[in-house]
Amino acid sequence: MDFSVNPYILTGLVMCLVLLIALIGTAYLAVFFNRRAKADLEAALAPLAARVSGEINLDEAEVTGSLGEFRVFARMANASEGPGRVFQTDVLDAAGGVGWQYTSNPARDGIGHSVEFSGPEALRAELEPVIEQGVTAFLDPDSERFRVEYLVDKGFVRLVRAMRTRRDIPTEDVFARQLDMLTAVADRNRSYMQSLAEDAR
Repeated sequence: MDFSVNPYILTGLVMCLVLLIALIGTAYLAVFFNRRAKADLEAALAPLAARVSGEINLDEAEVTGSLGEFRVFARMANASEGPGRVFQTDVLDAAGGVGWQYTSNPARDGIGHSVEFSGPEALRAELEPVIEQGVTAFLDPDSERFRVEYLVDKGFVRLVRAMRTRRDIPTEDVFARQLDMLTAVADRNRSYMQSLAEDAR
């Protein structure tokens, strides 16, 4: 009896086998790198979670916790201005009133960093010294763009800072300094919003 196999069928079977091995290898590498990325992310976020006695959500790349009377949220997010990622640090302090945004642009053409502020000018005078002094503890305003804002609808006082790489997550010390600045801003913001409410009565 002739048990020979048609060479075309044999070639097709070999190609299917090669394809199956390639798919298995690709799936294994995807799982391996995904686990490695999550392990690296957890290692970077763990000190931040410890600082606020909080928890880590790896799927959202987020830390939630508390610092005294404030709820704290820190996470990686997509930049609203365009491509790229940012790291957001939020302090929850729903003081009502009006929202504002303080954006600092790095130095260009020999001119020092510039600031754009949307909100009451009287409030800017209250906030600017706190922000300017606070941020110098963890970044250089002449070379880095950042934004501090009050999202009145969500009750967040937020710091937004661009991430140069996916691993550009603040260290525990930098995170602590960010929180110092944000809580000081939240206190000034609440005081101003309360005075607005009293004037409106």
